[in-house]
Amino acid sequence: MTTPGVAFIGTYQWQPTTKVPSGLHVKGQLRDEDKNDGHNVYLRTKVEGYQWGHLKGVQKKHIKVDKVFYDGAVLKTKEVWMHACIDRGSLRPDYCSPERLFSRN
Repeated sequence: MTTPGVAFIGTYQWQPTTKVPSGLHVKGQLRDEDKNDGHNVYLRTKVEGYQWGHLKGVQKKHIKVDKVFYDGAVLKTKEVWMHACIDRGSLRPDYCSPERLFSRN
């Protein structure tokens, strides 16, 4: 997932319901690709019927991501949408990569 200024390079795996925590396991690197723009980066996830969840990055750095999204909505669904974004502040809209759909088999 990339857009000018931010990239998420990584993998995902659906954890089986017998594993604790169960849910969508995301592992990789969230990258601030434009260190001079003055903006933070973040990863967003969404399950149908619920609000977007955020995983904040660090401005001017690449951070390792190893997170299991495991709330009740993720356990019951077979689809999660995700994309990487640049936080441009409250007055300008954020830039985000195209949404990517992750489906459980």
